[in-house]
Amino acid sequence: MKHYLLHLAAVYSIALVLLTMVLVYGLNLGVLTLFPTLVVVALINAKHFVKREKRLPTSDERIQLIWGSSTVAIIIGSLFIFFMVLMNPYAEQIIQSAEKMGLALMAVLMLCMVAIHGAVFYAAYVWYAAYCAKQ
Repeated sequence: MKHYLLHLAAVYSIALVLLTMVLVYGLNLGVLTLFPTLVVVALINAKHFVKREKRLPTSDERIQLIWGSSTVAIIIGSLFIFFMVLMNPYAEQIIQSAEKMGLALMAVLMLCMVAIHGAVFYAAYVWYAAYCAKQ
């Protein structure tokens, strides 16, 4: 599984830097462009698994891939967002408003982020991997 998590980390990092920088700063679309980047990278990683292993992931492998990929993507995405906030001219105000949100709202946002990442990687490793295996 280490290979696939490293593959995800490399592809996601490159995609975030290239695609998001163009979409956020070039076209001024905002941070919502992180979600399509996540979906595309999840599909690329699922297809890479099927091509390399020439089979679908087993149940145990799927669990490791889904939650391991979610963890890697959340860490990389959080670091990327942190650096984007620091590059923003209004960084101090953004950080102050984040401090005022409170712990409960932060916990709910983190729970939603984990659920979204888990759902994206579940769809990639279950449905899209099965689609790739049929081809």
